[in-house]
Amino acid sequence: ISILPMDRNISAWLVPLLLAVGCVALIGNIFHARKINKSLMLDIEQAQADAQVSSSDSKDCTKKVATLTEEKNQLTAQLNSANAALTALQEDNIKLPIDSKAADTAAEKTEEGKKEEGEKD
Repeated sequence: ISILPMDRNISAWLVPLLLAVGCVALIGNIFHARKINKSLMLDIEQAQADAQVSSSDSKDCTKKVATLTEEKNQLTAQLNSANAALTALQEDNIKLPIDSKAADTAAEKTEEGKKEEGEKD
């Protein structure tokens, strides 16, 4: 029978002790969760800042690509124009000796015609 009063005595301080330990554990959990939340918020802010920088860089790169594409198109047009001019000059160069021969032949005929007229006089 003497064991029963001791059991009652243990249960009298055991329940409040367990409640106190549970409260301390919950308070520790709250502070740990706050610490983790702060860390996660910093990570989110950093990720958002990185995303904004990446977006800005992407826009700049897109503008540069558009500018370079326009420059390439202009250079391609100039190259095509230069190639057309070169082809025209090459064709003129080919025709030049032929035209020169025709002009020499016409000049010779004209001179012959003048000589013949001179001889007739």
